[in-house]
Amino acid sequence: MVKSDFNLEWIFYKEGHEKDKKEVALPHDAMIYEQRSRESVTAGACGYFPGGTYVYEKSFEAPVEWKGKKIILEFEGIYQQAQVYLNGQLTGTNIYGYSNFYVPLENGLVYGESNQLKVVADNSKCPNSRWYSGSGIYRKVNLYVGEECYIQPEGVKITTPEIDRIQIEADVTGGEQLRALIFDKGRKIAEGLTEVKDSLAKLSLDIPKAQLWDAENPYLYEYQLELINDGKAVDCVKGFLGIRTLSWDTKGFLVNGKEVLLRGACIHHDNGILGGCSFQEAEERRIRILKEAGFNAIRCSHNPASKDLLLACDKLGMYVMDEFADQWLIHKNPYDYADTDFRKNWQQDLRAMVLKNYNHPSVIMNSIGNEISELALPEGQEYCRKMAEFARSIDPSRPVTLGVNLMLCSMTAKGGGIYGEKKDKKGKKKENQNGSQTMDNAPTSTFFNMLMNMAGGMIEKMAAKPAADKASEEAFASLDIGGYNYAASRYEIDKDLHPDRVIVGSETLPKNLYKNWQLVKKLPYVIGDFMWTGWDYLGEAGIGTVRYKSFKKPGNDAPIISGGCGVIDICGKIRPEVQWNRLIWGLTNTPGIGVEPLTHAGDLGSVSMWRDTDAVGSWSWSGCEGRKTKVTVYSNGAEAELLVNGKSYGRKTVKEYKAVFKNVRYEEGTITAVSYDAQGKEISRNALKTAKGKTVLAVDAEKTELLADGQDLCYLNIDLVGEDGITKSSEDMPISIEVSGAGTLQAFGSAKPNMGEDFHSRQHTTYYGKAQAVIRAGEKSGSILVKVSGEGLGTKEVSIHVKEK
Repeated sequence: MVKSDFNLEWIFYKEGHEKDKKEVALPHDAMIYEQRSRESVTAGACGYFPGGTYVYEKSFEAPVEWKGKKIILEFEGIYQQAQVYLNGQLTGTNIYGYSNFYVPLENGLVYGESNQLKVVADNSKCPNSRWYSGSGIYRKVNLYVGEECYIQPEGVKITTPEIDRIQIEADVTGGEQLRALIFDKGRKIAEGLTEVKDSLAKLSLDIPKAQLWDAENPYLYEYQLELINDGKAVDCVKGFLGIRTLSWDTKGFLVNGKEVLLRGACIHHDNGILGGCSFQEAEERRIRILKEAGFNAIRCSHNPASKDLLLACDKLGMYVMDEFADQWLIHKNPYDYADTDFRKNWQQDLRAMVLKNYNHPSVIMNSIGNEISELALPEGQEYCRKMAEFARSIDPSRPVTLGVNLMLCSMTAKGGGIYGEKKDKKGKKKENQNGSQTMDNAPTSTFFNMLMNMAGGMIEKMAAKPAADKASEEAFASLDIGGYNYAASRYEIDKDLHPDRVIVGSETLPKNLYKNWQLVKKLPYVIGDFMWTGWDYLGEAGIGTVRYKSFKKPGNDAPIISGGCGVIDICGKIRPEVQWNRLIWGLTNTPGIGVEPLTHAGDLGSVSMWRDTDAVGSWSWSGCEGRKTKVTVYSNGAEAELLVNGKSYGRKTVKEYKAVFKNVRYEEGTITAVSYDAQGKEISRNALKTAKGKTVLAVDAEKTELLADGQDLCYLNIDLVGEDGITKSSEDMPISIEVSGAGTLQAFGSAKPNMGEDFHSRQHTTYYGKAQAVIRAGEKSGSILVKVSGEGLGTKEVSIHVKEK
């Protein structure tokens, strides 16, 4: 089928606000434009953004030539409760907010005339998510047009059971034969032809001396499949494929026969200041930065990834654990996917995820859920078995896993689960004294995360108890790989209790990476560690934010917008802790320097179990002279030394790759960290310097050329710097932006947690001297002129060329 972009010239409005109709290009996140409020029923889970019902309309002509053809629309993601109308008739629906789905149009089209498409995204019943969900058509829409004989959308399955052989299977309608061609950098290297039998075509192709795909060398081939009828090619599908094999057992996880330790980052689906929108450039940028930070794997928590994200992982080299859902039978919020919606739709939604992942070499695990507390109950265990078997029946080449919170399972087994209805040990609902069944109002993530913070290390201790093992044992028996959330305390215990179990740390605390990684290296059946989180995200507001007393003062008391857990912030800025990770993983010998913000000296209120430092990689704090702060040196040496302008604060023994220096007095100049080995020999050093001269604007465009496709993005990194280009971390101020020409301003913001501004206005205040703008190309070629200005800073201009698609 011919696939084309269907994302431009939509009319959007919020239900009840028909007078405010405007034209938008998809993807579009309606929630990010809503007014945040502490009174919003979504509360901190969605970053205090309200929900609503949103309408998208589009007029399009159906050419007479389409008559008799197959016409299909694919929606890659609508949040949520989607209804699709064609010419006033309900044509398709989809409940789950993260599944891609297909809507046939041919029976309702009027050929040779204009047709009216209407899509309703109903996100009005809130709360329904534990994180920022976004609203509306936040992923792409694709139009497929096929002849009478065609290859089904997502009907191609490619596997590489051996490193020199490809197996191809295609689900087709009509046609007599299928021809497969494989290309390497445009050169044809293999070709095969097979007969179509019962709407299915299968063949194998040998690829001698194949270049293999892995995260370090993401080598991709191209395939072209042609459906042949009466001797002519009547349909064609093209795509990428990576040749790689997977195997796993208690001796390790192998890619192409070589053991891989997963240096993992949990991520959510949002793209920071872009909200929930998934753009190809945004997803590729995120993967590039995660790789720079040393990660080789991501966990898409806790919902299926976008197609653009998976393609980025294929191209750039990143292993993926994709995940189905955060709830099954028991609600975590009153209006989420659990219970009725899950029971009715889990098969179609899980099938959609597994099929979406099938041809992506980057996807190495399918996770069927996250922290499902009913795994301790008979019905939950039965669903775990059914879902695992169902996923394997569609794709037996990948292991099935699930992020199990053993503490929650243990609590549920005792009838005291955190979420939903209280049940006894037999799974029966508890009753009040008057005989009625009790139903908690499904506590929000705020309650659970508060409990987690208060519990501290208690979750690991509870996970290590026999009761937790008993409560989770049945569920783990259904999985190929056991995902342990906050349960590294069980890694060594389960070697003897469950000698056949393969384990992955599916969710762990970043501050525990050193201890966890020693276990990953020591125990071959523990295949990796996924920290919560690698990249910060919107919603679950403040669970990892380092809180200051000044947050309560007028002007600083805006509700927190982000989780605050990430070692990379929502704008993609790498925090100093990342160097600690790199050292632990053995990727570098260079020490890192983390400086607690001097603007908050003496202001600390509280820290989180998910993030115990707010360190900044800066020694440029004008106005803070003489103040004292804590500096952490990240080092893989035996000792570390800290110097300020040549004055030593002494050498300290390095513990778990850290040496902490307290009461370091700020003065302009240079701060230096030096690592020494056990013999006192210098291994390496690193330094930070103070910005010099007057404050000026620096605007760095990550790209200067875009495609005129209405989708391409340019990230602009805006800094307040000295004349030497070093960022001034204490001189925040409002910055204004103007965009004209062949593009628009898609987003403008910063990573400030307690943000009182929005991400769509033309003015935003820097945070630690930094802000970020995202420019979106239009559908016409030309130039985009961006002007960035600040009071007393003048104006910086950036020109971006937009070329024909």
